[in-house]
Amino acid sequence: MSDFDRFVGVWELDGIEDFLEGKRGPPAGFERSSGLLFYLPTGEMSVNFAGSSRLPFLREFFPTQSELAAAGSAYGGYAGRWEVDENLCEVLHHVETAFVPNRIGLTIRRSYSFSENLLLLLPIALSPGEKAPDRVLCWRRRS
Repeated sequence: MSDFDRFVGVWELDGIEDFLEGKRGPPAGFERSSGLLFYLPTGEMSVNFAGSSRLPFLREFFPTQSELAAAGSAYGGYAGRWEVDENLCEVLHHVETAFVPNRIGLTIRRSYSFSENLLLLLPIALSPGEKAPDRVLCWRRRS
């Protein structure tokens, strides 16, 4: 089975771990996070994840600016097309829409590995001279 075929499906976020100053743990706001990652065989993908620290809006259709800012501080997501470079063990996400406007039109690269029903993704710097976060996103295949 090719790595492309192994990616196809729905994945649930199992956890996010950062490695900062010799310490290991989830980023602030993402201690108990949830998320879904979809890889379709037609080449489309979508990912959304959120930390459990987000509070409901007092008025759903009319949130305040501070409610929006707080909700956005523990949320991430984007969608677009995807492909796999099996030689480099990288998955490429060609971003078409995103919560972070700077990512629209970019290709986000992640190194990957599989372990049974787990997919581990590690960020790669978006551009030369930048440093990628020392982070692991662990996704569990949804049955």
